[in-house]
Amino acid sequence: MGCSKSILETGNFEINVKRSRFIGSSQRCESEEEAKSFIKAVSQEHASASHSCWAYRISLPGREVANYSDAGEPHGSAGQPILGAIDRLELKDVVVVVTRYFGGVKLGIRGLIDAYGETALEALKAAKPVMFCPGLELIAEMAYSQWNDFTRLFREDRDFSLQKVDYTDKVVSVIAVRKDEVERIAGFFEERRISFRFGDELSFVSPVE
Repeated sequence: MGCSKSILETGNFEINVKRSRFIGSSQRCESEEEAKSFIKAVSQEHASASHSCWAYRISLPGREVANYSDAGEPHGSAGQPILGAIDRLELKDVVVVVTRYFGGVKLGIRGLIDAYGETALEALKAAKPVMFCPGLELIAEMAYSQWNDFTRLFREDRDFSLQKVDYTDKVVSVIAVRKDEVERIAGFFEERRISFRFGDELSFVSPVE
């Protein structure tokens, strides 16, 4: 299984268009149940809003699932632009809800498409897009000089991410490593006779270049 681009945290964005208030809310989700739960929670939070339109795209074993809703807006004016924002950023495992409080001025189909699409796009950007890659936990004990060599040769957030570190008479570190980097980093430890062991499988998270 390769890497996928998703979002790190919940993102929010708000814009006013001709007195209508658009509020975008985005979140990472790994199942349709999670997506539907988020949609329900946001819709309940804005129960007095005119519309709560949404879209999600989720990776499942062997397939992807995408769904959207105009929630009473004209067909194609809300849900599809929201899904389009997800696809424009090439994201997976995300859900976006765009809530609209009608301000009394009709925007037309084109105006709605632009407003819903922009709100969704900015809500996703605010949630910090990152890469999720298959990873493995490594636990190592080494001298301070060896730790300095390690951090000089390997870049944090690209080659490894630091989960935990204890500084005593030596450095005891728990690091997450991309699976395709495990052999190279393990080789560094083996060459220097650094004691290490493998831990759990996990998702390695790195910033989008």
